[in-house]
Amino acid sequence: MPLTALLVLLGVTMVARASQNMAQTTLPVVAADLVHLRGGPIGLVSAASGVVAVVTMSVVSSRIPVRFVRGSLVLALLVLAGSFPLVGDARGPLSLTAGARVLGLAGGLVFPTLLTAVGGLGGDEVARGARDRPIALLSVALSVGLAWGPFVEGGVLASSAGDLRAVFAWFVIGPVAGAAALVVLGGPRRRSSRPAPVAAAARPGPGDKVRVPLLAALRDEHFQIALLGQLLYTAPFAAVVVFGALFARHDYGLSLAGVEVAFGVFFAVSLAVRSLVAWRSPIVSKLAWFQLAAVLTVAGLALMAIGRDDAELLVAMALLGVPHGLTYPLAMGMVAEGRPSAQLASVNAHLSATVQVANLLLAPLLGVGIDAAGYRVTFGALVAPVVVAALLQRRIGRRDASGESDTSGESDISGPGDGRAGVAGGHGTITTGGRAAPRGLWRASPWST
Repeated sequence: MPLTALLVLLGVTMVARASQNMAQTTLPVVAADLVHLRGGPIGLVSAASGVVAVVTMSVVSSRIPVRFVRGSLVLALLVLAGSFPLVGDARGPLSLTAGARVLGLAGGLVFPTLLTAVGGLGGDEVARGARDRPIALLSVALSVGLAWGPFVEGGVLASSAGDLRAVFAWFVIGPVAGAAALVVLGGPRRRSSRPAPVAAAARPGPGDKVRVPLLAALRDEHFQIALLGQLLYTAPFAAVVVFGALFARHDYGLSLAGVEVAFGVFFAVSLAVRSLVAWRSPIVSKLAWFQLAAVLTVAGLALMAIGRDDAELLVAMALLGVPHGLTYPLAMGMVAEGRPSAQLASVNAHLSATVQVANLLLAPLLGVGIDAAGYRVTFGALVAPVVVAALLQRRIGRRDASGESDTSGESDISGPGDGRAGVAGGHGTITTGGRAAPRGLWRASPWST
């Protein structure tokens, strides 16, 4: 794995996610405080950003050729930086919506492309778990950005007497620096004919099918489990990102700086969990951990809905931070299993776009619910879709496990000279020391590797 390329991509991931998260969580505050919008219109503005992100992921990100990965990232980072003054300086609903759409365009390009670049650094090895570690490291980098971003924002707010526009101006620096780092990384090499390290490992081989149609991806049970794992946390995360700051201020009485502390707790817990996932990767029994994520999500939402003081809110945010740390790396690792690197752009974009479709539908619905019934009732009602997604995922996972048990007689594929472990065709069984163990099942220990 090209170490320099990996380190630069992880650094870019940190600053891009910190910056984008700042914009996503602060945009509703700008809408409420500076543009004077209520919950429903704020949800519509967020949905406008989501629509652009979904279209970008589906139409653009899923079709980016390998040789254009670096250039696409540079352009997307500059667009992300350019969206911040548009949002921070918005004077009305139209200008705010325009800024939100540019923000969605940048996000729809940056993160699926980063995922493709990092996943492709592992080369064309498609054995089960081969890409878990680089993807887990990417998720850790995302969480690092998410964890330190709120504290930086809190510091800027404190030093600028709560000036929201100053926050957006400060966060322009990160994406611009990330774009510059990528330009330096992929600069011309006159003495070498080797391709740029960001894209070299993801080059398709002869006969590889680069684009996977959405319907074909949806028929794959691994993709279904990964998608449901993402969806069970989509509604709570959308609620926290879009309305969490307003909820904390309205019902818990937190200042803007206090809100950033709450977000900092949420993302710091997520970072700790993702670091643990990266350390223990590859994780075999992903389904069991998805189900744990669902349980903790229900607990966090319930506490957030009934809590009365700052300490209870912080505990609720910590509980919700655990599934945030679990679901993304588990889903990305599962969807990448058994696929050549040339297909990653396509399947990653499908997964991200499908989740974004849910997000853009949820934002206005959440806003309407908050206007009609209040923050607590609306957040509490989100328990229902979490339970439904978890039950569907459990059913599909058990069906997949039952099908895999029939393939235990297939020959194992092990690494050269390694008789300790192998994978049966990517859809068979894990073997350790000659004993067959079901892949990703309830009977396996969650930390089995």
